[in-house]
Amino acid sequence: MRNEPPLRPVWMEHLWAKSAEKGERGEPETLAQHTWYVLSRLADFIRLRPGLPQAVGVPWLWELLYWAAFLHDFGKAASGFQARLRGGPKWPDRHEVLSLTFLDWLADSFSAEEQVWLAAAIVSHHRDAAEIQRKYPAPDDPDDDPLAQKVAEFPAETLHHLWRWLQECGPTWLTELGLADLNIRVPLILPEAQAVALVQQRGAARIHHWLKRYRLFVRQIHGAQEQTLILGTLALRGTLINADHSASAHAGALPALTFDIDRVLSAAKISPQSLYDHQREAGQTEGSTLLIAPTGSGKTEAALLWAAHQVSAEGGAPRLFYTLPYQASMNAMQRRLREGFGDDKVGLQHGRSLLALYQLLLEREDDPEQAARQAKWIKNLAELNYPPIRVFSPYQMLKGMYRLTGYEALLTDYHHALFVFDEIHAYEVKRLALILKTMEFLGRNFHARFFIMSATFPTLIKERLRAALGEPPEIRATQTLFDEFRRHRLCVLEGELLSPKGVDRIVEDALAGKSVLAVCNLVDRAQELHTYLHRRLASNGVEVALLHGRFNVRDRLAKEALVRDAAGSKSLQRRPIVLVATQVVEVSLDIDLDTIYTDPAPLEALVQRFGRINRRRKQPEALVHVYRQPEDGQHIYDAALVQRTLAILEREHERMIDEGAIGHWLDEIYTGTIADQWRADFVHAASDFERSCIHTLRAFEADPDLEEAFYRAFDSVEVLPIALYDEYQALKQDEPIRAGELLVPISWRRYYALANAGQVLPKAKHEPYIVKAAYSSSTGMTFGDNDQTV
Repeated sequence: MRNEPPLRPVWMEHLWAKSAEKGERGEPETLAQHTWYVLSRLADFIRLRPGLPQAVGVPWLWELLYWAAFLHDFGKAASGFQARLRGGPKWPDRHEVLSLTFLDWLADSFSAEEQVWLAAAIVSHHRDAAEIQRKYPAPDDPDDDPLAQKVAEFPAETLHHLWRWLQECGPTWLTELGLADLNIRVPLILPEAQAVALVQQRGAARIHHWLKRYRLFVRQIHGAQEQTLILGTLALRGTLINADHSASAHAGALPALTFDIDRVLSAAKISPQSLYDHQREAGQTEGSTLLIAPTGSGKTEAALLWAAHQVSAEGGAPRLFYTLPYQASMNAMQRRLREGFGDDKVGLQHGRSLLALYQLLLEREDDPEQAARQAKWIKNLAELNYPPIRVFSPYQMLKGMYRLTGYEALLTDYHHALFVFDEIHAYEVKRLALILKTMEFLGRNFHARFFIMSATFPTLIKERLRAALGEPPEIRATQTLFDEFRRHRLCVLEGELLSPKGVDRIVEDALAGKSVLAVCNLVDRAQELHTYLHRRLASNGVEVALLHGRFNVRDRLAKEALVRDAAGSKSLQRRPIVLVATQVVEVSLDIDLDTIYTDPAPLEALVQRFGRINRRRKQPEALVHVYRQPEDGQHIYDAALVQRTLAILEREHERMIDEGAIGHWLDEIYTGTIADQWRADFVHAASDFERSCIHTLRAFEADPDLEEAFYRAFDSVEVLPIALYDEYQALKQDEPIRAGELLVPISWRRYYALANAGQVLPKAKHEPYIVKAAYSSSTGMTFGDNDQTV
């Protein structure tokens, strides 16, 4: 696609859309140039989802978007706005509102219904409906209307220039962009003199006319149950925002999702003949699918083979979202997919993605400033819905359902998309309910498809998945493969992990040259155990590492790198190590240790912990040790779940673990009152989510109350330990991204507890929350009490 418009309106190059500061290559960007960019990106989005108008029931969607995009910035031609771009005083008005005065130039070619959709697209491409209504109420006296003064800022010469641009370039650009075969009408434009006179004489009145129709339209949408109206307006605003933002970022042509089975096999360095049956079946299955296969049996390759099949099938797929529960696993997956599909094809989205990208780029780039610029650019591209493959958490999806700012653009990118969910059981029941209801909504209304994979699905979860996804096919690895992947012998131990005998066992294995994983349910227990082991083993040259969720990014990433180097499944420098960790190790690192000692926990958590042991199956069998105490759940888990898990483990004591049987074990656990409570919690959370989010989902209005609820429920808050304050201030001046590496995430519950105890300093503007908590790069942040977090 050419960068310059084919028919360049040289007669109006004095009209800018962007100042030199925000223009491409540091130069001012003309109104015509920016509009061409927007239309080019719109054409890209149309090519990604050519069937979207029919899918949402609005066959004239592309037609309306083309002409709305052409007109959307006409209001920038006002003299006050032009002066502001050249360094003049702040311009207090909304250019998109002034753009409405030009809608009459072509409105007669559209039906009354189409006209209001056009008006809505134009006026909503920056601000929500409520904000526009507050700023531009209908005047009490039309003769004293502030908008009249604003319309007067369009000189007659400018109006003639805009008319000629619309008349001559509108149809030509339509053809040049390859959109002529979409049956987009070329509207009849008012005669030039009539068009100019209409703006000059009735411009303000016509703006209020369109604003009134827009307000009524928004009110109609909010009271409607008709899916065409709801989904169509979400797509209308979302697509135009995506096109406008991509154009403003000068991101270039939008990449499509293009890969096939051969590309997947090549990236994974495996041959078609070496595929397992479940991988081969995944690559032949259409639509949403469940996969059950042993840990380490290539579920990721199976998911990508499934995705490749969807891409190659009729209709294809515009986007692939790879969804994981933990930031460390997201970072690792993004690295893996970038190696296979290219740096520009794979985005990363989570709360610390900028830091993760910066660290990744520093491994290749000697210049920290260049790495910082690249990291920001890659992060921005992901936020622009640009890369065809994105790795993120399901909470990114929920942002759309909770109507955070820009939600229409986010949701629009999910139409006909593919989603891979790894380890769905990692989410507690109430969050799982929200995730599955979102899947159900996207599957039914957005034609999204889902690949859900795990080593096991308890019947409770499988029932809910089937209901959400419409009875999807289930792929299950063969029993022979489950037998082949038996690699753990279970050992249930008396006492508890931090007892003298427990510490002695770990020390004995470490001194014998084994790599040992020790998992505690609480951070303070992990810190205590790390201290004991370090004292006993450091003098013998044994590395003892500690990993939990209360390290800052800098130390967390350094520890993860150390562990990957010593115990990574594919590391070339493997060596004995003792890793003390909390639940963060369950689905985070691709590591392979020789044995594990762990606090008791629910079976699903223990299975994930076991998955870090003998992953490469170099040993015929590896011992996995679970202590019987403490069995009360330690305020982390339901005590009944832990106790029922222990009962099953004791029955299986000293036997090899068959991952194929774990689903049955889970069904034993989730019976009676536990199952009843699980179902009740699921139904309550799902019903509340449907009532507050799904049933109220409408275009043009973000909800600040829902946004606050989202961040309180799903987001942590980053704080700065007071001991790191001086270093933070020094880095903030020269390397602000690195300054962010010093922040530590804590839950809002923990934050309020610290604040109530007077441990949070008053927050200064543009500064993080500073807490009076001890911090060490070897042990992380400590609060001086039992830390019931990971």
